[in-house]
Amino acid sequence: MDTRLDVARCKSDVKMEIRRLNEHDLKTRVDWMNNPSIYGSMHFDVPVSYDKTVEWFHSHEGSSRRVDLVVEDGHEIVAFCGITNVDAHISKAETYLFVDPGRQHSGIGTQAKRLLIDYAFRKFGLNKLYVVTNEDNSGSIALQRKLGYQLEGRFREEYPQVDGTRKDRLYFGVLKTDWEHHETDEERV
Repeated sequence: MDTRLDVARCKSDVKMEIRRLNEHDLKTRVDWMNNPSIYGSMHFDVPVSYDKTVEWFHSHEGSSRRVDLVVEDGHEIVAFCGITNVDAHISKAETYLFVDPGRQHSGIGTQAKRLLIDYAFRKFGLNKLYVVTNEDNSGSIALQRKLGYQLEGRFREEYPQVDGTRKDRLYFGVLKTDWEHHETDEERV
């Protein structure tokens, strides 16, 4: 069965594709999630176990509230991403993305996020996407701004740290109409 969903509109020679996460992808996902460059900016407990991840995967199969995806360059996984907390009534959802720890800061995140956003707006018919990130996650903040997301709010002292301090969380959102204008403007450049 072909699980590919779409081909990215990348502005380079790279032709990335997005498809649904399957059970064969879970070992790679677990390995990446146990890497400090991933778990340091995401919100899940480590270490992540393979068995618990398989349970998690099966518990969300067929869910209307989320879809978990894989971005590939050729047949190589370069990122995991997804659409979560889908609220059909409000027509919005949260997105997440994490890139292969060995290929971060190479532009893959931007291309993968573009593909994810296009998929979310076209396939889900959503009006709004949002991201909640730590105030010190400069990479995520820069990516959201680059792709037309607006800072919509700050959750003060929302996330407790191991040392007892708390970090603010930032809420970024992008509307479908903003995204369409942003991408049209980007294509003119």
